[in-house]
Amino acid sequence: MNNQNKATISEFGLIGCEIEPSNKFLCAKIEESFYKELESFAKTDKGKDVLQFTGNGKYLQAKSYVGTIQTTSGFILEILPKTVSKKDLSDEEQKEQIINSKQIFMKLLHLLYKLPNYKNIDSTNFERIKDLEIFEIFIFMFLEEVGIIIKKGIKSDYVGCEDNLFYLKGKLLINEQIKRNSIHKERFYVQYDDYNQNRSENRLIKSTLKLLSNISRDFDNQRKIRQYLEHMNWIELSLNIDKDFSMVKTGRGMEHYKNALIWSKVFLKKESFSSFSGDTVAFAILYPMEKLFECFVEWWLEKRYSHLQIEAQNGGVDFVKKLFTVRPDFLIKKDNQVICVADAKWKLIESDKEFSQSDFYQLFAYKHIFSYQEKIKNRENKKLALRIYYPKIEKIFEESKIFRYFDDSQIIIVPLDIETELFKDKNKL
Repeated sequence: MNNQNKATISEFGLIGCEIEPSNKFLCAKIEESFYKELESFAKTDKGKDVLQFTGNGKYLQAKSYVGTIQTTSGFILEILPKTVSKKDLSDEEQKEQIINSKQIFMKLLHLLYKLPNYKNIDSTNFERIKDLEIFEIFIFMFLEEVGIIIKKGIKSDYVGCEDNLFYLKGKLLINEQIKRNSIHKERFYVQYDDYNQNRSENRLIKSTLKLLSNISRDFDNQRKIRQYLEHMNWIELSLNIDKDFSMVKTGRGMEHYKNALIWSKVFLKKESFSSFSGDTVAFAILYPMEKLFECFVEWWLEKRYSHLQIEAQNGGVDFVKKLFTVRPDFLIKKDNQVICVADAKWKLIESDKEFSQSDFYQLFAYKHIFSYQEKIKNRENKKLALRIYYPKIEKIFEESKIFRYFDDSQIIIVPLDIETELFKDKNKL
């Protein structure tokens, strides 16, 4: 789907300027000048991870990254999660699916950043932001949190200051006094604490607002940014982002800052997503779907097996000592004993032939490694369960499948319905 300066596709979707492929939801037709910008991006080392050439170079195909790319000309490409396999969608079905995909994407980000539920992401309230570009939705959610801070009050704190004053205040810095005031005897170079709003948390939030003021193209977002910058008028910008984040306080009285600072870290430090730029791309914020799906599976396991211990990406176990380490996505424990080893795979499986042989090898190796680990702890578990979680595909891959290895041990393949699970638990996110 596209307009003149924007196109929306899904993962694995095609984008081109010559012949529009038949699958409307997956693909978009764009102007040649925009295609050339994306083509140049796809030829870079980082761009190759996001877009690949197909159809003898006529099209670019999205890989497993979701998010947004903005070129230097202002063209925006949005890549959304592909959560359905249905093809040849009508225009109305296409619009509905794009909205659903945006909601799913936003909810997956909630899980990634461990954010509480946003009322705006619920179906009934999503209407007013559904047409925003993905990046503008990120900005919108950050501004919602800044609005809460403004409403509840910008916090002050004792801030360490250094200044050359006409009166003695705090601690006199002898070395600086000699260096700066050997002639100006009437001055005192001092260090003191001042109670004001120029604390690290506020500097980071203002720096984020300033950054976004140069990026956002949405009128309402820009209006809020200007409004909030006025509220923080005399607060300084952060001169050392890493240092200011290390000084953030999250204790009593600062609870309403938590979510805004999470988003500040997203924008200022570009954490948890891949940031790209180049000659033809102004900026891009792209998340690997594999990572988002792992976060979803972790959330689902914790919800489903709340009575058990769920460990995600633990420290790993030596497979070949001092050379190779195995690290499954999840260990499920009962009373500190491993009872299940599981992986999450973001792949749309439409037939048994599409399962990866290497994934089955990997889980089989996990079974023997972790069974041995339990054995040397004198608590061997011969029934150690194996699971691989995939996204569910309606009417194709809906039920769990059980496969057996040569030694008669079994592995269970479990399809998870992302949309159903996220939306039925919208009040729990």
